[in-house]
Formats: sequence, structure tokens, C-alpha cells
Amino acid sequence: MRVLIVATNATPSGLSDEVRVGRHQRVDYLELAQRFGTMYHDYNALRSNRLLRWFEDLSRFDIHQALAVAHLAKRGGYDAVVSLSERVGIPLALLLDRRICHMVMFHHGMSRYKLRLIRALKLQRRWNVIAAISRAEAKGMQVALGLDEQRVVALHTPVDIDFYKPTLPSTGQEAFVQSLGLSHRDYPTLIRAMRRLPHIPCHLRVGSTWVQWHGGHKREALPPNVTLQPFVHPDELRRCCEESRFIIVPIKASTQWSAGCTSVQAAQAMGKPVIATRRPGLSEYLINGETGILVEPGDDRGMAEAIAMLWNDPQRVVRMGRSAREWIASCHSLDQWLDRVETLVEQMVHPERSEPGNQYAKAAPSLHE
Repeated sequence: MRVLIVATNATPSGLSDEVRVGRHQRVDYLELAQRFGTMYHDYNALRSNRLLRWFEDLSRFDIHQALAVAHLAKRGGYDAVVSLSERVGIPLALLLDRRICHMVMFHHGMSRYKLRLIRALKLQRRWNVIAAISRAEAKGMQVALGLDEQRVVALHTPVDIDFYKPTLPSTGQEAFVQSLGLSHRDYPTLIRAMRRLPHIPCHLRVGSTWVQWHGGHKREALPPNVTLQPFVHPDELRRCCEESRFIIVPIKASTQWSAGCTSVQAAQAMGKPVIATRRPGLSEYLINGETGILVEPGDDRGMAEAIAMLWNDPQRVVRMGRSAREWIASCHSLDQWLDRVETLVEQMVHPERSEPGNQYAKAAPSLHE
């Protein structure tokens, strides 16, 4: 079985070396390529085209990569393509040889714009497996696209639990709290919450490896207890998490239901409780009251109350942090995710080998059916 893995980013030089020496977490598409004994395709394989890149940034679709992958998959005799993002998966649905199985992972599956486009072009018929990163989004896409439940699966994003793990026991009395990340963050709400808690130091690490948006924090005057910290390498991020009493991940109310999930997972893997905004997808990435606390979108008073409650209860911080680590290790490890993807691809390519009643691997119906 020949499988082509498609990643929608440029792989930094030296990344494999950093992973090998333990300075960077294992990366999903590199691990998948190794698991299948195959190659991966990323932005590094493309020639620069400024005009096309401008259009792609505007449309949020990787048309250039889709063209290259469609050609490579057919020429290379691949049985299946796994697109790790809808950025390439959507245009590739129109270009890929129909004899090649196609699995696409959706990170923003409830985007009204994307759902309208998919329905208009009947793209849902072109994919063998659609994987959403939460059960809520899988159900939402299933209903919106008129698909049976076997065609859309929930595949939560994973975390490298061997990289993100505590090295020192938490005391529950670390000197500050911390918030990190950039995608769809609601830092104004967090800043307003921290104004209510002038005695609690809070560090903001506003940045991302994947997006270049503004964090929104510049619209708010920072109170003295909130300080901006630089975005750091994953190796340094572990130390920052370990020095924090707990982590806060404020998210905007939008159709990006699982925004912030990687930050929530990494923090819990480090043995830290998380306070996060209640969103349909993100809520699945912690256990409310056991590994973290959920607050309503835009509720700075509710967020302040949750922060104060944890700050004043060190024993609960330790207890929740321990539960968070155990839960993440048991349910969301990278190796479990790799096993799941491997099973889905096997069932997709070889439906005859699947257990009776398992239709994940059912071939995509014809566009004219």
C-alpha cells in the first residue's frame, strides 16, 4: 500500500535533528511518513510563485500544492493520499485521480464559507474519509453535508507525551499563571479578567508557529500584573509551562470550534490544569472540573473567578494537574493517533479486510450518483 502524506507547511531545516535530540516534539506528518514507509509533501517541494501565493493567502486554499500532489500521486502509483489540512484537501478533491483514495483532515470544518463551497461543488463525494478534530465538528459536518456517520470521523489532534511531560512535581504555588498561542485568542477578555486580580502575575506569550495574525491584546492597556513575553521554541515552552501555576487559553466565539486545542493539550501533558473558553470542539480537550475549567466566551468576570479559585487552592491545582497528565497520556498521545490514522487508511484502501459493518473504508461514490 503506497500512501502519500501531505503537510500544509514548510518543514524547517534541521527539524528531524531537533526531534532526535529531544529539543522538539515529534511531528505528526513526519511520523506518519515513517509509519507508512513513504514520503511526505510540503511547501518546500514547491517553486516560489508570488502571485499564486497571494491568491492562496486570500482564498486560504493551497492550489499550487494540490496541483503538484495530484500529479505526483498519479505518476507515483499511490493508492492513497492523506491531506493533513483542508487547505490542500479541498482543491485536491477536484484534481486527484478518482482511483486514488483520499482522506482529508479538517481543522475548521464548520466554516460557513467552506461548507457552502463543498456543497456547491459536491466535494463531499470526492473524499473517502473526512476527519474532523472534534466529535462536535464531525457531527456538524455530517449534518451540513448530508453524509452518513461512517463517512465523517472524529480524530482529535494528538500531543507528544514523551516530549511534553513534567520533570518536577508541581507545588501548586508557582509564581505566575500563563497564557500562550495566537490562533483565535481572546486576549482582551483575559486582560480584563486580570485587572480584577491585581495580585496575580500573568505572562502572555502571543505567538504561533502556524499563523501570523494579531493577538488583539494591543487594543487593551495592560495592567501592571500582565507582562508580554516572547514566543519561544518548544524546548523552552516546556520550562515556561512547568514554571506556571496553571495555563489559561481564552478563545473567541467563532466557527473555529477547536481553536487552542494544541495549547490545551500541551499544558495538560505538562501536568498543568487549564482554564479555557467553552467552545463545542475545544470543550472535548479537557474534562471540566477535573483537568481544567471552562468559562463562557467573553465572560471576563467568570474567567477572573475561575483564575482566583485555582490560584487560592494549591492542592486542587496539583490534583487537577496530575489528572490532566494521566488523561492526556491515556487518550490523546501521538502514538494512539498514529494507530488510528493507520487503521483508517487501511480500511479506506482495503475495505474488504474491514470488519463487517465497518464502512469507514467504503469507496467514495461517483459524483453522478
